[in-house]
Amino acid sequence: MPAREAHRAEHRTTDHAGNPGTRRVSGESLVLRNYDDSTHDVHVTITDHDGETAFTRTVSVGPRDTISIQTRLDRAVYRVDVRLDNGVGDRADCLLGSDPNECAKIEAGNGVVSVVEGYF
Repeated sequence: MPAREAHRAEHRTTDHAGNPGTRRVSGESLVLRNYDDSTHDVHVTITDHDGETAFTRTVSVGPRDTISIQTRLDRAVYRVDVRLDNGVGDRADCLLGSDPNECAKIEAGNGVVSVVEGYF
């Protein structure tokens, strides 16, 4: 069973506005991207196969910004639930691990949010 988050996960903000073709991935389990011109608070809950909460966090994502978060969870398939500050949400089962494509990509824009497995 994955260890519960006992510390604040590291995150970094990357501005891709200057390099639209640039892709940067380095083991993050969550990649959040906001396509809107306003900031969104995104609530993320990750549950394991037993329905136990393995990770939960509310992240503020600035306009046209991308944030990566390392959850430090064991490699496994998790249910990733996301909800925007406007109440709109989505969920997907995602393989999370250390490989660049073993992540959940969360994208917000035009009042909607989506979550999919994999960065590419």
